[in-house]
Amino acid sequence: MDHLILLDEPFLQIRCSPSEQFVHLTWRGHARSEEYRRGLETALDYVGKNGIRFWLADLRGMTAILQADESWANEVWFPKLFNTKLEKMAILQSRDYFNQTSVQRSFTAVNGRLTFKVAWFPEERDAMDWLFKREAMSA
Repeated sequence: MDHLILLDEPFLQIRCSPSEQFVHLTWRGHARSEEYRRGLETALDYVGKNGIRFWLADLRGMTAILQADESWANEVWFPKLFNTKLEKMAILQSRDYFNQTSVQRSFTAVNGRLTFKVAWFPEERDAMDWLFKREAMSA
């Protein structure tokens, strides 16, 4: 893949592959509120402007998300993401219990409004296989 680095900060790295229509967020430890929001907005902006279809969210190193940021994501950020061409989001679950709980609450809150498929994986290889598996076309 032709990887470009959109953001490389202590709290998050965002890589993308325009030819594969792919974005990969690797969260690293704690992100302060402004960092969390800037990271998600950076990814959203790229996805929207470039017709990105596949998203890998590696949350394994991420810690707790503040309640205010969780609410912001549910009420402001997700509705914008729903207006993109995103088709699939694969998630590698955090090792942090509080992050796991927050992320699960967010996906429960937006359930029914999702415009893309979401799946959870323990390993990156499995997530990538699912993201890029070509769906069978029905006649």
